[in-house]
Amino acid sequence: MLLNSIKKSKRIIMLIAVCAAALLLTGCGATLSVYDYTEDGVRYHMYELSIDNETVKSMERTAITDVDGDPYTVQGYFARLFADYDYTLVSASNTDGKYVVRYRKQVADGGELAELGTAVNFTTTHTENPFIRTYTATSANPFNGVRENYDNVQPLRSSTVLERIKNGAVAHDANGETVVSLHAIDEAFPYLKSTNPDGLLLNYVRYGSDRMESSGQKVKDDKGTAYVFSRYFDDTDTYIQYKYKGAVPYGWYLVAVAAGALVFGLIILLTRAKKDKPTLLDRFPYNPEQYRDYDSHLPTKL
Repeated sequence: MLLNSIKKSKRIIMLIAVCAAALLLTGCGATLSVYDYTEDGVRYHMYELSIDNETVKSMERTAITDVDGDPYTVQGYFARLFADYDYTLVSASNTDGKYVVRYRKQVADGGELAELGTAVNFTTTHTENPFIRTYTATSANPFNGVRENYDNVQPLRSSTVLERIKNGAVAHDANGETVVSLHAIDEAFPYLKSTNPDGLLLNYVRYGSDRMESSGQKVKDDKGTAYVFSRYFDDTDTYIQYKYKGAVPYGWYLVAVAAGALVFGLIILLTRAKKDKPTLLDRFPYNPEQYRDYDSHLPTKL
C-alpha cells in the first residue's frame, strides 16, 4: 500500500509540474494556483489557471489546427489535457480581464500534494517557556525544481503531464509512425515560442487555522482561512512555514497548584484569626480593665 501511495503521489507531483509548465509558457500575466483542501471528509487537489485575456487572444491568434481539424483554443487544450488525467472541470470564466479555469481531482487520504521536484513534508521544531510552546513547521515549496524538471524532459516522451505539455501526446501506429493526438503547448500556440516563461507566478494554497502565522499571505474564502505561498518559475528554492502556539501543561498545573495552595492558606489564616478573636461570651463577665476596646462603644450621657 505504501508503494502504491508513493506512485500516486509521484503522478500528482508530475501533474503539478506539468500544469505549471503549461502556464509557464504563457509568460507574464499568467498564474497557476494549486489548492490543497478537504471537503466533506474528502481531500482534493484543485488547479486554477489564470491567463490575462490579451495573452489568450495572442495564443489563439496563432493557433494551429488540432487532430480534428479545428483551431486549438486555450479552453479546449487544457480541457483535453486534464481529462486525460481524470481531472474534472469545476469552473471557467472571464473575470477582471482574465480567463480563469479550475480543475480538481479527489486524492487519497493523507496523500501529499507532491511537487515537481519536492514533496510537501513538514519538519516541526519548537521553543517554549513554562506556559507557552511555539511550534515552527517548515517544508520545501512544492514548486522547487519544477523548472529543472521541465527543462530536462526528453523528446517524444509523453506519459506524464509534464512530458505531454512539452512534447504533446504521441504514440506509434502499426507502421511505427508517430501519431499525435495532442500537440505540445508551444506547437499548438506558436505565440508561446517567443515568450519568456520566467514571469509565470506559482501559488501553493493550503488551508489551516486562522490563529497561525506563516511565511505566506493569509486570505479567507468560502472554504475558510487559506495561506498562499508564491514564487516564480525559476531555479530558486523557497520554503513554506507556519508558526502556531500551544499550552505547556506542567506550567499551568504548577500555577493551579500554587493558586490552590494560596487559597487554602488564606482560608486557614482567616479561620485562625477568627478563632483567636474573643467573642462576647469569652468576655463575660465583663472586665473593663481587660476589654477597654468596648469603652468607645458605650453610650455617653448628653
